[in-house]
Amino acid sequence: MKKLFTFAIICISLVLTSCKKEESLQSYLIKSEENADYMRFDFSTSMLAPYFETTSEEDQETFKSVKKVNIAFLPVNKATEDQFDTERKRLKGIMKNTDYKSLIRVNDKRGKATIYYAGEADAIDEIVAVVYAKDFGFGVTRILGNNMNPQKIMSMVQKVNNKDREKGLEKIKDMFGGQFETEKIYAEPVQ
Repeated sequence: MKKLFTFAIICISLVLTSCKKEESLQSYLIKSEENADYMRFDFSTSMLAPYFETTSEEDQETFKSVKKVNIAFLPVNKATEDQFDTERKRLKGIMKNTDYKSLIRVNDKRGKATIYYAGEADAIDEIVAVVYAKDFGFGVTRILGNNMNPQKIMSMVQKVNNKDREKGLEKIKDMFGGQFETEKIYAEPVQ
């Protein structure tokens, strides 16, 4: 009888703890796929491997540490200010209820961004960037990898030819239908 009682308590506990109503980042990304106003990009970085064949061995190793990228973006021309506000609050709530650590916050006249990470500071497994720009839109990017080193990733990105970068930014601007200014912004590390 005692074993049956213990088994019943365990079953009830499992049911109650598995029925949490908290939304996860994964479920947010999946739900954004169902919303026609969102622009979605999901891709494996292996698709970009040919572009890194001629880079240094260190850059190739850095690139290989990044496995997958998910982007959900709500362009300014697809939603009202209330919808943006609702989505920002929703995602802010999700990020507060996770184990992500805040890395950088950016706040300037054009908008706000926060970058989070999971893992150790020099061996990151996941990076999440939440961005809101009043003239551009609202979005979240999740980068999944294995022992990613942010310093090495930034170094690799900075090596990209400026002409190629400008062309890429122009394509992004056209895709999202917003103004894209490339002036410098101030970012402060989170303590």
